[in-house]
Amino acid sequence: MSFTTWIFDPKIPFENLSLATKTQSYTFGRRIYTFQANQQAYWLKFHQANSQHILAKAFQRELNFYQLHQHTQQPFLLPYQIIQFSDVVNQLDAMEGGGGLLTANSDAFFTALTDDSEIESIQQKILAALDTLDALHQLGWIHGDLKTEHFRFYENSCRLIDFEQCFRIGFPIQTLDATPHYMAPELFQGTGKTIQSDLYALGIILYEWLTQLTLKAGSYHDWAVLHCQQLQIQLPSTLQCFFPVLKGLLEKHIEQRFSSVSAAKAALNAKDLLENKNK
Repeated sequence: MSFTTWIFDPKIPFENLSLATKTQSYTFGRRIYTFQANQQAYWLKFHQANSQHILAKAFQRELNFYQLHQHTQQPFLLPYQIIQFSDVVNQLDAMEGGGGLLTANSDAFFTALTDDSEIESIQQKILAALDTLDALHQLGWIHGDLKTEHFRFYENSCRLIDFEQCFRIGFPIQTLDATPHYMAPELFQGTGKTIQSDLYALGIILYEWLTQLTLKAGSYHDWAVLHCQQLQIQLPSTLQCFFPVLKGLLEKHIEQRFSSVSAAKAALNAKDLLENKNK
């Protein structure tokens, strides 16, 4: 049964329904469930009516993004449908009509590296992530909240999820809502999000993936100090060929950072990296 067929058969009950919402988000009215239907796995995301209006507005922004692209089959998106709960048999808590976002389940894209991970396979993984982000940018959108978990692996390709902070290039949203862990230095100074802040966030994701370390800070102020002053890129000796890519993505000053995905891809295909692959 195809993903789309399931939508038009609302009598099928949810199986193995499991709540996956983080505790704080649950308190604010956000709901994310995983479940199965006819042996296929899905995610279901919605926001309860009359709950935390900022999160409700963000979720509506995401629904609008998906509605806008539902007939164009964008390659960076998971298969999805926007559903009305009045049409679906469900066992969800305190649902009073409204709509939700249903997507195919997927695996994490940035899985742990192994000791025998080859330079070429790492390069291709980074390239896939860059291509996926570039597809969004070329369509005219900033993601605005890239995190490791927002890159997904589905049908041998890289996909993106969570477009609550997404906005059209040149038309930024008025409220700054970002995750300090991935925030570019200029965002701490009140500058709006851009392609380059997306690239910085991807740089943090790649840095943590390549080093298998997680950056830590105790407060918003500590994150600001880390990103604006303290962050120093250090890679294992076997992965030094990726240093130019990370350096260009993680420049503290925006005028020195890569201005596009194309610039990052050029660094990824640089001479030193190619020579390292051929050793």
